[in-house]
Amino acid sequence: MREEDIKRFKERADAFLDTALYNFEKNRYDIAAFNVEQAVQLYAKTKLLEMVGEFPRTHNIVTLFREISRVFRGEEIEKFVKENIGMLTKLSDVYITSRYYLREFYEEEVKELIEFAYKVRRLLDYD
Repeated sequence: MREEDIKRFKERADAFLDTALYNFEKNRYDIAAFNVEQAVQLYAKTKLLEMVGEFPRTHNIVTLFREISRVFRGEEIEKFVKENIGMLTKLSDVYITSRYYLREFYEEEVKELIEFAYKVRRLLDYD
């Protein structure tokens, strides 16, 4: 069952990223940003599920990546968090603002978020 869960989580993360691209192309930048956040969050949770069989019940991406660093590529993940803390916290802000507030997102920033999601995929060996 665990392998099936891992597969389904990864597929869901991929689907959110595909949806982000679709919404980006339609100039729906707020929805695309939310989709990117969901994709990155699910990639992180998938890696934790794969490595330890569970993940913390949080939406905080920094927390998830710090948990990953304890079980997968420790120093590399910690370095990634330090070098990308701005993007990681921005994604956490995207989660909150997309769900609870109206905030305008811009093409350039969402493009950067999408590129970051692909960077996360590579880091976690999901490419």
